[in-house]
Amino acid sequence: MFWVQGYKLNNALSLLLRNRKCFPNVDAIKSATADILTGLKKRSITLTWNGDNCSTVEVAGLDVGWGQKIPLKYEEKHGSWILHRDVLEGRYEYKYIVDGEWMTNAYEPVTAVNKDGHINNYIEVVDKDPESISAVLWKRLGADDFDLTTNEREIIKQFLDEYPDDE
Repeated sequence: MFWVQGYKLNNALSLLLRNRKCFPNVDAIKSATADILTGLKKRSITLTWNGDNCSTVEVAGLDVGWGQKIPLKYEEKHGSWILHRDVLEGRYEYKYIVDGEWMTNAYEPVTAVNKDGHINNYIEVVDKDPESISAVLWKRLGADDFDLTTNEREIIKQFLDEYPDDE
């Protein structure tokens, strides 16, 4: 939510999206908007790396950023490395680090090549009911030309008003 500091305008999101096409990160703004409007809903996810021919498996990206790593636990019964985690709804990119080597999992969705030439795994964490309020909101926020309703703007304004300026 650091992108909202200092913005006490009812149309802060529109202003940012209209005037800053490249920065700040539009996907982060959309995710933060959805977080505010859906009440920070979390969902459980499970990531799995199959194979017992390695000594460590970690994941980077996801909800912790690329500079941190989350270890997966080996489950001998299944011969797999497993991570169970609760994350906020949204779309997350991540990569596995297997014995120190960064790689994607061929059995999970992958992104297109990004501007840095990397391909990552990704997961979309949403309500399974396509008619739910949060699923409809995420679908609408995924559009390039989305707009917030008057009520949604008021909810965001109230949320922003609860946080003092750092000035």
